[in-house]
Order: sequence, then C-alpha cells, then structure tokens
Amino acid sequence: MKNLAVIILIFFVSGTWLTGHAQSLDEIKNIRNELFYTDFNFNKCEKYYNYIVSLKDKSPLVQAYQAAAESLMAKHAWNPLSKFSYLKNAQELLNNAVDADKDNPEIRFLRLYIQRSIPSYMGMSNDIAEDKAAILTHLDKLNVEELGRDIASYIATYMTAPDLTTDLEASLIKKKLEVN
Repeated sequence: MKNLAVIILIFFVSGTWLTGHAQSLDEIKNIRNELFYTDFNFNKCEKYYNYIVSLKDKSPLVQAYQAAAESLMAKHAWNPLSKFSYLKNAQELLNNAVDADKDNPEIRFLRLYIQRSIPSYMGMSNDIAEDKAAILTHLDKLNVEELGRDIASYIATYMTAPDLTTDLEASLIKKKLEVN
C-alpha cells in the first residue's frame, strides 16, 4: 500500500511537472512568435509589451524577451527620458537573464541584437563580443524545431552579417541552423 501511494505521488508530481513544462514551452513559443511578428509596429509592440509584463513567469528567457519589449517601447517613445528609462530597464533585465543562464544562446542573441541596435554613445553596448563568443560556443543548444523556421532563419541571417562574423563563423551558424 505504501509503495502504491509513492507510485501515485510520483505520477502526480511528474504529470504536474510535464503539464507545467508543456505550458511553459507553449508560452515561450508564443512569446517568441509575438515578438517576431510585431513588425516593429507601435500598436503591436505596445500589445506585446503589456502581454509580457503581465506574465507571472520571470525565468531568465522570459526576462530577456521582456527586455526586448522594453527596447521596442524605447524605439517608439518620443520623450528622451522615457527612451532612456526603457533602455535602462532592458539592460538590467538582460544582464539579470545572462547572469542566471550564461550559456543560453537565445538570451545572448537577444542581448547582442539589442545592444547592436543602441547607439554606442549610450554606453549600453559593451557585451557584444562576449555575447557573440557565447552564441558561437553554445550554438548546439539552439533547437531549430523549438525556435521555428522563421526565427531560426532570422537569427542565422542576422548573425552571419559580414560586420559581425567571419566567413567560417557564418558557415558554422548556417550549418547548425540549417539555413543556406
């Protein structure tokens, strides 16, 4: 009887974990897609920002996507102080996300992308070389099926820009992300 109770407890706990894990994977996929398809349109960006800020999940990956939302809001803010505030929030979220999950190439890509988009005189673009190196080192952790073809292709195209990577690095990225 005791063994039966333990077995039931194990199934219950693992079933709850699997359900929660599946929900979080679906949530992450939704977060990725929503950002990718904002098309930098203000209304879509604002909707995305409100959505991601309201999430209870504050995992490192979600923090990185919230930083992307903060950056998008900075892009559309007309007040320089608001722009700076959004960018500072983004920087803090990204640094926290990287500190919590240093080997996650998706988090590193988001930080690299955002930092390359910020004018260098803002002093918020100091981690680009470190993030590039981490992405290349942990490229095998990017799952094309999980990311989705469009997003994997976008990452590959962005990362293989001649001003960011060498020809050898570009071919490695394209091979891993299955992009020609």
